[in-house]
Amino acid sequence: MVKNTAPGSLRAGTSIIEQKPFQQQHINELKELADFDGFYTIRSLVTAADTKESEYFSSVKAKAFLENGLTDVINAWVLPNGAVIAVSFQVNNSSESQFPQSLNNVYKIKSNFYLRQVEAAVTPDTASYIQKLEREREAREKGELKDNRSFLAKYWMYIVPIAIFVMISGATNPEGPQPTR
Repeated sequence: MVKNTAPGSLRAGTSIIEQKPFQQQHINELKELADFDGFYTIRSLVTAADTKESEYFSSVKAKAFLENGLTDVINAWVLPNGAVIAVSFQVNNSSESQFPQSLNNVYKIKSNFYLRQVEAAVTPDTASYIQKLEREREAREKGELKDNRSFLAKYWMYIVPIAIFVMISGATNPEGPQPTR
């Protein structure tokens, strides 16, 4: 039960998939797994340009794989430099059960293979941001930068304690002064 996939061209997103068809023995093993609610796992062996090999494992429920008629989707996630970072194996969600059809006791696997390019994220422009911060710091040191905040925004830390003090001192004597006789 080996699936050999070889990308024809990373740029074009094409691939060649060579798959050995399943025999009745493989279908029986899948049915046993499905009875125990087990998983069918594939192993993908990826060989990079520098002949470094990486293994990727991905699993689906055996019952779902059988019910979809041995139809699956394999996605290979590729970085802009061509390095494969992930391989996923999945079956389509189907409300109709399509148990595998045999031709001379041979069950053909129907796979869709996709190469997914991972796009490089936008890199922040840190150099211009650091220059802006330095200009602001220099302006503050020279006194060129004016504080445009409102009066309350500037002095709230002094106003709040005074307001609390006034409220507390007014609460200690709630009756007010007694008239003298």
